[in-house]
Order: sequence, then C-alpha cells, then structure tokens
Amino acid sequence: MGNDRMIAYCGVNCAVCPDCTQGKCSGCRDTAWGDDPCLPVGCCRAKGIEACGQCETFPCGDMAGFYEESEGHREAYRRMCAVRNTQ
Repeated sequence: MGNDRMIAYCGVNCAVCPDCTQGKCSGCRDTAWGDDPCLPVGCCRAKGIEACGQCETFPCGDMAGFYEESEGHREAYRRMCAVRNTQ
C-alpha cells in the first residue's frame, strides 16, 4: 500500500469521498477512532495489516456487500484485488 494515507483500509479513495473533501473526515487512517471503528479499520488494525487486500480471507463475507454498494466501492474492490496480486 505504501504511504498513501488517502486510501482507506477497505480501498476507498478518501480524496474523492464527499465527507473528506468537505472536511468532515480526515480519512480512516488519521481518524482517532473510539471503541467502535468501522469494520475494516478495526479488523485491519487488529491483524496488523495495511489493507483488506492483504488479508488471507479477502474478500470476507463481512465486506462482500460493501464492495457492491457503489461504483466507488467496486473501484475499492479492484484496488484491493491489485494489492492482493502484488503480494
């Protein structure tokens, strides 16, 4: 994944996310999460990996629906597949 802080753990490009561009979110890697981080943040941090695509169970059942929700999420899935293929 490198040092691209604007690519979320799930693969979403934060730089094009409305919450990020409107200043409502600084990106999941730089957000101070409380006890309830989003699923990929909590999971990746617990496993010590930088992205869902690095997980041995990618794509897991928990994330399969997420990757079908929008074109941005499908793009994130393709990005994570590329991460998986470069390992």
